[in-house]
Amino acid sequence: MKLKFHIKIILWLLVLIGLAFLIWRSFFIDTRELNFKRPISMEVVIDGLRYQTTTEAVTIKDFFKEKELKIYLKDLVMPDLEREIEPGLIVFVTTNRKMTVEVDGEIREVNTIKKTIEKMLEEEQIKLNPFDEIQPSLKKLTKQDLEVTIVRVEKKKVKEEEIIDYKTLTEKDKKLKWKVVKTRQEGEAGLREVEYQLVYKDGEMVSKTKVASKIIKEPQPEIIVEGRKIEIVSTQKGRASWYAFTGKMKCASVRYSRGTWLRVTNQENGKQIIVQVNDYGPDPGTGKVIDLDKVAFAELASIGQGVIEVKIEEIDSE
Repeated sequence: MKLKFHIKIILWLLVLIGLAFLIWRSFFIDTRELNFKRPISMEVVIDGLRYQTTTEAVTIKDFFKEKELKIYLKDLVMPDLEREIEPGLIVFVTTNRKMTVEVDGEIREVNTIKKTIEKMLEEEQIKLNPFDEIQPSLKKLTKQDLEVTIVRVEKKKVKEEEIIDYKTLTEKDKKLKWKVVKTRQEGEAGLREVEYQLVYKDGEMVSKTKVASKIIKEPQPEIIVEGRKIEIVSTQKGRASWYAFTGKMKCASVRYSRGTWLRVTNQENGKQIIVQVNDYGPDPGTGKVIDLDKVAFAELASIGQGVIEVKIEEIDSE
């Protein structure tokens, strides 16, 4: 019972104190409205340029109308436009800059008060991918009529399979007749997996670079055996001269048909060559039995010698 009584006393005391404060405020505090004499001196800072001026306007908004200064939607004005003007007030204005941004196949016109290109792109919600190229750079300052270009760059890796051509190896066999050719092993192509890095700019591939490769299947070479066994079918002796024809180890003969292989020996020094008939000659009445291509003759004797005595052996190659 005593506790409830004390609480009631405290509550009544608080009510009395509140009433006393209101009475004191009403009768003893002198409230006045400030009425500034006009025109009022003030300053305006527009994009960093400071101007001293006077105005009859009441609010900042009225001031801009009075001075015929246009304020656009994205211009930044501090303090707020509804702020009342008082002597010595400084108003800061940051005007927006009109720019263009070329991105994703379109040219966008933007207005911004942001200081850098990076902040402007954030404001316009233009997101950059890790490899995108931008001109000018993100840290460059924005300015009126600036043109910004963004090239979308995409990098991706792909794997491709490539055929590995087999090699042809030629072996010589002394047991097989001269120039007879046989296939000992068929060739088989191999397979290689190659990884490439592709670079696309605005959707168009501009480079393809090999970054890795591995062989999935080794190629199997083709092995050709060529006969080297010499069996003499017939022999002829006589005089040989030279003529410039193919520049190869060839000759012209009346006796032997085209394609026949002949072993020719210089009777004077014992030097030997093997040539293939590819022409008809020498002319009748010359006293020669064979015309050697110039390069073949040079293997047996000096070109200046002109004519030499030779032994001709027909090689069995069938």
